[in-house]
Amino acid sequence: ALPISGIQLLAKHGLVEIAVDYALEHGNFQQAFDLANSAAKQKLPDVHLKKAMALEDDERLKEAEEEFIKAGKAEEAIHMYTHQRDWASAMRVAEIYDRDAVPEVMCAQAQELAESQGNYAHAEKLYLQASKPEKAVQMYRQKNMRQDAIRVCRKHCPRLLSELMDEPGGGGGLGGEGHTSLEDLLSTAKVFEETGSFGRAIDAYLAVNENMTTDHDQLEEVWENAVRLAMKHATERYQDVVSVVAKRLMNIQRFEQAAELYEGIEAYREAVNCYLAAESWEKARVLAQQQVPDLLGHVEEQIKNDLVARGKGDELVMKGDVASALKMYASGGEWQKCLALAEKSAPRLLPHYLIQNAKVLVNDHSYVEACQLLVRYNPPQSVECFPLYRAIASEMLSSKGLDPVSSTQILRELFMRLFKSTSMYVTPKQIVEEGDETTKEFGNLALTSHLFTIRGTCKERNEEKLAAKCSVALCRYCTELPVDRVFYEGGKGCKDVGWLNMAFFFFNRYLDFVDAIDDPDNVNIDNADFMNTDIPSPYDVDIPESHFYGNEVVEDIRDLVLGWSVDQSVKHEMDERECDSCGGKTYCAGLTCHKCKFKAEPCSVTGWPVRRATRVECSNCSSGANRDDWNQYLHLFKTCPWCGVPQNPSY
Repeated sequence: ALPISGIQLLAKHGLVEIAVDYALEHGNFQQAFDLANSAAKQKLPDVHLKKAMALEDDERLKEAEEEFIKAGKAEEAIHMYTHQRDWASAMRVAEIYDRDAVPEVMCAQAQELAESQGNYAHAEKLYLQASKPEKAVQMYRQKNMRQDAIRVCRKHCPRLLSELMDEPGGGGGLGGEGHTSLEDLLSTAKVFEETGSFGRAIDAYLAVNENMTTDHDQLEEVWENAVRLAMKHATERYQDVVSVVAKRLMNIQRFEQAAELYEGIEAYREAVNCYLAAESWEKARVLAQQQVPDLLGHVEEQIKNDLVARGKGDELVMKGDVASALKMYASGGEWQKCLALAEKSAPRLLPHYLIQNAKVLVNDHSYVEACQLLVRYNPPQSVECFPLYRAIASEMLSSKGLDPVSSTQILRELFMRLFKSTSMYVTPKQIVEEGDETTKEFGNLALTSHLFTIRGTCKERNEEKLAAKCSVALCRYCTELPVDRVFYEGGKGCKDVGWLNMAFFFFNRYLDFVDAIDDPDNVNIDNADFMNTDIPSPYDVDIPESHFYGNEVVEDIRDLVLGWSVDQSVKHEMDERECDSCGGKTYCAGLTCHKCKFKAEPCSVTGWPVRRATRVECSNCSSGANRDDWNQYLHLFKTCPWCGVPQNPSY
């Protein structure tokens, strides 16, 4: 070792750094530390680093770690522990001193688990935690575990799927062994679609044929996927794909669907023949008139033969063949005659023709007229009619041009008549309990149209508080309405009656959806403020394609919310009530307590939860309400808001 006097001599002549280096070379760490600490502090990290390396060589790892940290070399401590396979210590140091090294430690441990222990599941988990899914994919590829590689790839790094599928045995071929079953073809097609290989996806869907399944609905769906992809992503193949699919649909007796496809590629002659095969006489006639006039004679002959076979017109009625007359009237678009005849002479057939007429009106965008027609003759309760009722309700509730009271009144009446076919009176409580299939399907729409009606009539009488409560309750049914509309109107109703904290939250959510409409590919809405309510998550609702209200309204609300966000007089919390079941605090307008899940009865006036202490009910239909809201409504209108029967206030 260099004599102490020699080190001091170097220091005396101003060669402190050289003296420190000599001391380190000879392992005299204390002397090196003393010199550096007194006259060359910039050398202290070097002293700690050299000492740490010496301690590591002596396998005094904990002491070495401390010196590496003092030297500002946390990465060296991490590498030391990684080399020793001491993953816990490596992770501890990384988490405390070098967060950027955490993924590196995870990946190193994952590699060790895969190569030395064969624990691929644990290794995959670590790779994913390290945000390195491609390493997990590579691990499975190296081990020829292709399904696992595809699984990870599809979920975490779809950009690699195409490359993976193109590897030998990856699924790129459709005719090879292992790709002859329906499931294999659909799985392969889906992967190709997800990776943007649309041409190959089309081929995979078209590789499915009638011999693979007897489920014609599934076949139709699969082939329509090929049409959809060709229309969007391979327009040069669209006509050929449609021709192939249309012929296949004819083979499985789906003539009308085939006709619609032929119309899409302007193959009108084939479309007319398909409509005739489907006995869609009116569609065949209209298409022939418009596009293939030389076929019109043939079409009329087919229709005539059909009418002759069944009888026609008044003569058929006189002879007692009402069914044929009804079909003739319907085919000719004489719906008033058709329904009047059915109501008088064939009530059993009335539901069929009523629904057909309603569908025609819907196709003409005459939704209110369709709704009025169904109310006039009473809507059939068959589940096959449910999509029609839902389409009518959806359009009427989202339309800007309809009168807000009259249109929702007739829609409400539609659902009330639909419910009465199973029970004399279905109350709001029974609706939220979802008793039968009808209330399960249309309960929310019925309550939505009811609250719209009550809100509109209250506004006409300047009863803003009840109207505001209805607007708040309607937010619960935002899946049934244009979502930006419902939150704007909820916020406006609260603002109009001075509930500024509630208005703040609803306007904020309104602006969230405005931004989502403007940029639908980057929707990122924080639902924390509504987690303890029964208002649906923003990810469970459909984002409209356009704003319900104009840009001027949007900017006004932005300014308003911005001002409230810094206004200390506006509390940033939702109003709460005490749950009648558990006693805990929960969202004031929510029917379901977020703590105990107790579901309250909706008030027939406002849609808010009925409180046990203030509950009153209609003497006719037994629908419940909160006393103050009930009395205020009766003061204005004198009748039950649910069944319309005259009632007296309750005190």
